[in-house]
Amino acid sequence: MAVKRYNGSSWDTVAGLGTQGQAATSSTITTWVKTASGGETSLSGNDDNSQALSYTVGQELLFINGVLQKRGVDYTATTGTTITGLSALTANDIATVWTVNAFSVTNAISNTLVDAKGDLVTATSADVPARLAVGANNTVLTADSSTATGLKWATSGAGNLAQIATGTLSGASVTISGLSSYSELLLVMYDYTNSTANGYPFVRINNNNTSNYKTYQIYYDATSWQPYYSNLDNIYLSTDPIDRTVNAQISALKLTNCKTTGFTDWDLINRSYTGTNRAFLQKGVFAVSEAVSSLVLLNGGGNWSAGTYILWGA
Repeated sequence: MAVKRYNGSSWDTVAGLGTQGQAATSSTITTWVKTASGGETSLSGNDDNSQALSYTVGQELLFINGVLQKRGVDYTATTGTTITGLSALTANDIATVWTVNAFSVTNAISNTLVDAKGDLVTATSADVPARLAVGANNTVLTADSSTATGLKWATSGAGNLAQIATGTLSGASVTISGLSSYSELLLVMYDYTNSTANGYPFVRINNNNTSNYKTYQIYYDATSWQPYYSNLDNIYLSTDPIDRTVNAQISALKLTNCKTTGFTDWDLINRSYTGTNRAFLQKGVFAVSEAVSSLVLLNGGGNWSAGTYILWGA
């Protein structure tokens, strides 16, 4: 801290450290009080409370009977233990010395630990501070015991989907990988056809084609909605085969609980402008306890010949 005195036009520092209006160096104030016996022109030794006079030169304040004395005019203080140059004191005068002693805060965290706006001060273990750099836009801070600080920046949760991939459907299959960090996925495919024969479009999770896709759906058979349940080996996007030449399909597949090792579930809606079963809704569970790391897009009629896919994740 700093003690200031106004000189008529500006503030002078008379004791302590720091700039007016700014935070000052951490410090303590000690008080030395002595009742004069009369005739003293100097102060030293123990006060009335048996405390030895000790001050930081230039950081002391001397009061005689409560009146502040001016350093270098009313007294001299150069040794740290003695004050001289006083006008002779009268018996029972009270001499008070305040001294401001700066000190360092042990184990203070240095401001050089952080480098940029948004950096966070964290820890890597007990009593070991560390810096976590600011994350990318629209990411959120989340706990992760595998990182050094136990924290990381991650894509935000539900309701904040960001596009991961997009492209043209071609070849025997299209694989979208690197998905294990996402909790939710939304896949849209539209205007797709195949090159050789009519066939069903489908999606595999982690290229798994075992009967672990527990599926319940209702579909429209041109006259009414019909229910259907089965254990399937893929997520079928349509109950009608893709027409080889007419690209009039659109499918939207949403997968949730993708990141954890529990079961992933999905919701699917499909609209076809050809064939008998022109629309259907599907709900399902992938009954394998593993995170979704990839999606494989295939069809049963040969290679993809046209179509677009877009994948979002959160």
